Amino acid sequence: MRNTLYTSFLLKLISRVTMKNYLCLLLLLLFNLTASAQSGTAAAFNQKEGEILKIGMVVLGGWALLNIIFGSFRLMKASRSKKFLHQMNIYFNIVNICIAGFALYFILTENAARTLAETVRMHYWYIKILYLSIGLDVSYMLLGAYLQEKSRNSPKTEQYLGWGQSLVLQGLFLFLLDLALTILLEKHTSDLMRLL
Repeated sequence: MRNTLYTSFLLKLISRVTMKNYLCLLLLLLFNLTASAQSGTAAAFNQKEGEILKIGMVVLGGWALLNIIFGSFRLMKASRSKKFLHQMNIYFNIVNICIAGFALYFILTENAARTLAETVRMHYWYIKILYLSIGLDVSYMLLGAYLQEKSRNSPKTEQYLGWGQSLVLQGLFLFLLDLALTILLEKHTSDLMRLL
C-alpha cells in the first residue's frame, strides 16, 4: 500500500513536472513563432515599401533621362524662350537623375531585415521626406509662375519665360509623383499599425 502511494505520488509528480515543462516549452515555442511571424511580417512590410519606393525612383529616373535626351536634341534647334526651357529641363533633370540613382542605391543596399522599431522609424522618415519634397515641388511651381510673370517687364524676357515654363513643368511632374508615393505609403501605414 505504501509502495503504491509512493508510486502514485511519483507518477503525479512526474506528470506535473513534465506537464509544467511541456507548458513552458509550448509557451516558448509560441513566443518564438509570434516573434518570427512579427519579423516575417515586418520583412514583408519592408519589402513592399521598398518596391513602392523603387518604382517611384525608376519613374523619376526615366522622366529625367527622357528630359535630358529630348531636351538635348531640342536645344540644338530651339530658339528664343524654348531654348531656355530645354536648357533648364536638362539642368533640372541632371539633378533628378542623381537623386533617383542615389535613392535607388540606398533602397537596394538597405537591410530589409530591420527590427519593428527600425521599420517604424524608417517608414515615417520616408513619409517626412516626401512631404518635404511636396513642399519643394510647390515652391518650384510658384517660382516658375513668378519668373513667367517677371518676364513681362524684364530685359531677359525669353530667359525668364523659358526657365519659368520649365520650373512649372518639372514642379508639376514631381508634385504628382511625390503625391502618389505619399498616398501609397500612407495607405501602407495601416499595415504597419497592424504589426504594432
